[in-house]
Amino acid sequence: MKAETLNDSLIEAMKEKIPRGVNLVNVLMNVLFIGKEAVYRRLRGEVPFTFEEASVISNSLGVSLDQVTGTCSKKNALFGLDFINYENPIDTYYLNIQNSIQIFNAIRGNATLEWYIASNVIPQVFYLDHDNLSRFFLFKWMYQHEKVNQVKYFSELQMPDQLQEIQKMYVEISKRVPSANFIWDNMVFHNLINDVRYFSDVNLLTDEEKETLKKEIINLIDNLEELAQQGKHPNGNRVIIYISNINFDASYSYLEADNFKCSSFNIYSINSITTVDIGVFEAQKSWIQSLKKYSMMISVSGEMQRIQFFERQRQLVHEL
Repeated sequence: MKAETLNDSLIEAMKEKIPRGVNLVNVLMNVLFIGKEAVYRRLRGEVPFTFEEASVISNSLGVSLDQVTGTCSKKNALFGLDFINYENPIDTYYLNIQNSIQIFNAIRGNATLEWYIASNVIPQVFYLDHDNLSRFFLFKWMYQHEKVNQVKYFSELQMPDQLQEIQKMYVEISKRVPSANFIWDNMVFHNLINDVRYFSDVNLLTDEEKETLKKEIINLIDNLEELAQQGKHPNGNRVIIYISNINFDASYSYLEADNFKCSSFNIYSINSITTVDIGVFEAQKSWIQSLKKYSMMISVSGEMQRIQFFERQRQLVHEL
């Protein structure tokens, strides 16, 4: 492929990625740290983008260089692996949350932004501002992986202040999404309670720690019931919650706005893989939307079903 054709393909790919109304020249000035005239020369084709500049653009805007060069098969997709490193789990967990915050900041202010999560576990955005619950999810992952030998008992896992702060920051930033939609597996709390029961039964949680977790779960249930009743965050942004009548084999999500499409799969407890591939996004969106056929909305409407659902969850906690 000729250099000028590659340059034109890269420019078209960038235009598709930036939100409508955003000036590409200003974006490139900020991303590449070059002057306005230097950007114009590249956009006019007088000076081609270097490989290094194309790499920076790819990382910053989510442009696939495989697609630009025409080497990407329609049967393949590029995924980003947000895995927690075994050697430094706390540090990489922090970086993963930081990356999520950066994604939200990059599309902040877009009124068309929609977020859908179909989940068989409590979504991070709900438990991360509960100190012991967030610690428990990380502890469960660390205990399950033999390569992580840093903790054996729940009491041994200490969360640095910096990590707790960025967790709460992520929760607050997520509330800025204009429309957030959650489809929960009806066993979503049951699965969490079973995990707490297991670690208590094998004496990795003390009775006191179990009681602390029970209180936080009840508090979480109370908060979620109020959120479902209101159907919005205090800032007015919409929140719609559905309860599925069928069970999920995994947790899926997608973010969609003008010129921005991203889908994600949760795997290995608190890890995820993410892609901006359009084919994967469309399949993900279609699958999640199809789940609404088997689900009941409990936000604002469905008052009786909402009350019954949350009362059942409280009963499960009290039986723990």
